[in-house]
Amino acid sequence: MEKTKKNNGPELRQDLTSGDWILFSPKRVYSLSRGGNIKKQPKESCPFEDPKKAGGGRIISSYPEDQIKEWRIKVIPNKSPAVQISKKIARQRGKGHLRHIEGYGHHEVVITRDHDNNFPKLSEEDANLLFHVFKDRYRAIARDKNTDYISIFHNWGPKTGASVYHPHYQILSTPVVPPMNQRSLLNSRRYHREYHKCAHCVEIELAQKSGKRVIHEDELAIAFIPFAPKEPFEFRVSPKGHSPFFENSTEYEVHSMVKTLQFALQHLEKRIKGVNYNFFFHTAPVKERNRHSYYHWHIQVVPRLNITAGFELTTGMEINPIFPEEAVAILKK
Repeated sequence: MEKTKKNNGPELRQDLTSGDWILFSPKRVYSLSRGGNIKKQPKESCPFEDPKKAGGGRIISSYPEDQIKEWRIKVIPNKSPAVQISKKIARQRGKGHLRHIEGYGHHEVVITRDHDNNFPKLSEEDANLLFHVFKDRYRAIARDKNTDYISIFHNWGPKTGASVYHPHYQILSTPVVPPMNQRSLLNSRRYHREYHKCAHCVEIELAQKSGKRVIHEDELAIAFIPFAPKEPFEFRVSPKGHSPFFENSTEYEVHSMVKTLQFALQHLEKRIKGVNYNFFFHTAPVKERNRHSYYHWHIQVVPRLNITAGFELTTGMEINPIFPEEAVAILKK
């Protein structure tokens, strides 16, 4: 068990996997009612009720593939893509400090059928199918020579950037590894070189030993709040077995991850009414796969309860008003 004193005063904690310092300030006011308000939008005016039209006349893929059955999930191009598909190869250009590279990549939207059922409300069958779609599209996009990194993410609620109420998920690839992911990789590699262990495997072990930071676990997956989360009630869902690549996960592993993520999100939504949150995948880059054996893929869930202000912007250090041990106790009530 971790030796933890009763948390009355401010405390700085360092995250094991990112190396970031987080300032915990329990006397700062926070409210469970600050989750926000997710207003239902009328089904009649929802653009995703007609996926083909929403995708500019194009459907990338439909599931199940048997057209006799009703579709459950469709994948369409993002109507306002952040990147563009190209047969040309993205190349780094520029001299000295002014470098640039073409924004080639894929930007897709994954739409589930039901207008109101977000991820924690999906049936077991549809939730597993959704992850199967993620793996399918990940592998397809990874074949593009302009793909260095693939981001899979979900925005739920207006505070997260979601402009459409109907539950949907996005997949976006870039020809470079983004800064946050690069930092996570570098710190995981540094930890592995120093201790000959996976930082994420150790993080899981410490959460289990603490007895206070695990939200839910089964044989293959675990949802827990790390020792130093940046945001209130932020948590991770991770496979227990070490694996760098999401796309290589087994059917049993994915099933456990899906159940565990749903369970944790159900508790989050129950305790914080109308909570807005993002969840996103962390996985090793597409290229030079043999260099990333030290990494451990996982899903990060970030409720949008905090307001980033002057101190956070000027220092890069987040202030979290609730310790993870207290947050888990609230979620498990």
